Amino acid sequence: MPDHLNGRCCGQPFVSKGFPQEGERVGNQLVKALSNLSGEDALPVLTDASTCAKHLADLPGTATIVDSAQFLADTLLPRLTITNPLPALAVHHNCSAQRLKEQPATEAVARACATAIAVLSSVTCCGYAGDKGLFTPELNKHATRFAKNDIPPDCRIGISTVSTCASGLSEHAGIPFVALASILEYVSRP
Repeated sequence: MPDHLNGRCCGQPFVSKGFPQEGERVGNQLVKALSNLSGEDALPVLTDASTCAKHLADLPGTATIVDSAQFLADTLLPRLTITNPLPALAVHHNCSAQRLKEQPATEAVARACATAIAVLSSVTCCGYAGDKGLFTPELNKHATRFAKNDIPPDCRIGISTVSTCASGLSEHAGIPFVALASILEYVSRP
């Protein structure tokens, strides 16, 4: 994690707020910095937020972008031993993860972490819409109103690959939602 990337942004928040030119400008600054670091695509760029991965992948000149779900499934999971599997795990496929088609990778990691997984079929979008759920919480509340129906009684935790989605689901689904990497770390502790 290079220090000089602190404060850099993929630009997606600007696009969501209706400032596409600023989003492109900010995103291109990050792409340039990442491309310089990746050595002409010799190193992939790993991000822990599907929204950032999706936005960066759409910008021209971007190094190879790898989202957390794919990285965890392909690189880390084969090297770990699951020592403490969960009985059940709720899985949220956020909007960007769906566009990246990373559902199989997310579910592969989830299945390795738990005896059973419960994909939230009633929540195609959590309604957080970037950060709009902070300012208009009714969007998130409405979008997640049926989430509890998708969660089995023995399920005590869920995962998402976007922190704002996890926050909104935690508030309305009746269980906490955390990052996929956090669950994998927990279940593979010696």
